[in-house]
Amino acid sequence: DCMLAAGFVSYVGAFDKDLREELWKNQWSADLKERGIPMTEGSDPLEVLSNEGMNSKMVSEGLPSDRVSLENGSILTNCKRWPLLIDPQVQAIKWLKKKEDGNLDIIQLTQKNWLKILTNAITNGRCVIIENIGNEIDASLDPVLSRSIYKKGRSLYLNLGGEEVEYDPKFQLYLQTKLSNPHYKPEIAAQCTL
Repeated sequence: DCMLAAGFVSYVGAFDKDLREELWKNQWSADLKERGIPMTEGSDPLEVLSNEGMNSKMVSEGLPSDRVSLENGSILTNCKRWPLLIDPQVQAIKWLKKKEDGNLDIIQLTQKNWLKILTNAITNGRCVIIENIGNEIDASLDPVLSRSIYKKGRSLYLNLGGEEVEYDPKFQLYLQTKLSNPHYKPEIAAQCTL
């Protein structure tokens, strides 16, 4: 069940409802059974990743209540890589703004002081949404996306924009694009959960 859910979080986020179902229900579940890996009959990744209480909380925060939206919310709350949201209808952004209210900085890579805001958020353990990214992501974000964090004494650090920045483990990053069919380099797909 956990293997199916882990594959779900890692790989299906970029696909529509039909492709998701084909992958986890028809291909992965069948493959796990064929290999003799024990799993619950009729296992559903959404039920492993979330529960009714968590789903209700996400809906009360503004996430639509359809299955794909709940799957996306579950992927977002369970992924270990930074989430890159393909969100042409801005539903996810509305939800995240309510979910992270009070601890949120919203930036765009086109604004003048975005690096300073991001640096302060990393140091203070705040949540950042980078809105409206295009097909190319600024190279100065690479150390953040790849989590190039190192320990120095008792503190964690990250090199950002040529400067050493203290890293707070509570820092959270979300990337969002309004493009309905973006094409990112393979490195971005490896560093982010789509």
